[in-house]
Amino acid sequence: VVFSAGAAIAETGDLQKQVASGNVEAGERLAIRCKACHTLDKDGAKKLGPNLWGLIGRPKATVEGFTYSYALAKLGGSWTLEELDKFLTDPRRYAPGNRMAFAGLRKAGQRHDLLAYLSTLGDKKPATGTSEAPATAKTDSDKSSEAEPTFADELGLPKGEGREDVAALCSACHSLQIVKQQGLNADRWDGLMDWMTEKQGMPALEPEDRTRIVSYLAEHYGPQSSSRSMSPMNPMMPTMPMMPRMPVMPPQKQ
Repeated sequence: VVFSAGAAIAETGDLQKQVASGNVEAGERLAIRCKACHTLDKDGAKKLGPNLWGLIGRPKATVEGFTYSYALAKLGGSWTLEELDKFLTDPRRYAPGNRMAFAGLRKAGQRHDLLAYLSTLGDKKPATGTSEAPATAKTDSDKSSEAEPTFADELGLPKGEGREDVAALCSACHSLQIVKQQGLNADRWDGLMDWMTEKQGMPALEPEDRTRIVSYLAEHYGPQSSSRSMSPMNPMMPTMPMMPRMPVMPPQKQ
């Protein structure tokens, strides 16, 4: 079956209404994946990708000081909701040759949730290309997530607070199987977060997000986890040996 971004967009119906009914809070969790390469705050610095504040309605490839790939620089036009929906469906097919490693969101509901959240990041109303987007979108208290499987459901993560955050953050760079093999307690997961930020370029997490993620990982993939690998090497830190019974700590700060 050949995937068609155009067909996927056509099936969503009225995009404006879909984004208006998107789950902003679910979209914010999905945006953790964006933070691996982008900042989302106003006047945020460039990283591997440009800052995303005010993205919706912004002319493409125009963030000052960021060097875009030719594939994106030549596009022209603006990032309307329609254009972003196509781009997020399959970034590589939308702009062949662009440098973004993100594979895309094939589920329309996830794209709508993310677009609903991105619509809140800016000083101007989003440009849709056809009409103005409705002013408000739904939150977790308004909309049940049971209508469509979430990203965490697809990855088979156990239920619990923080599962969507773990799905979004960890899968941006890792196979979840590697994460499941670690078997670390809360302190060691917390230390690994420091190591990932300082040595691997992972974006620093907000304290409440970090606490939620570490608690989830320790509960479901802690020392008690039967899925932990007994390989002599730690797959997340290949230069560090993995002890059979003692979880590996990241290198100590000097």
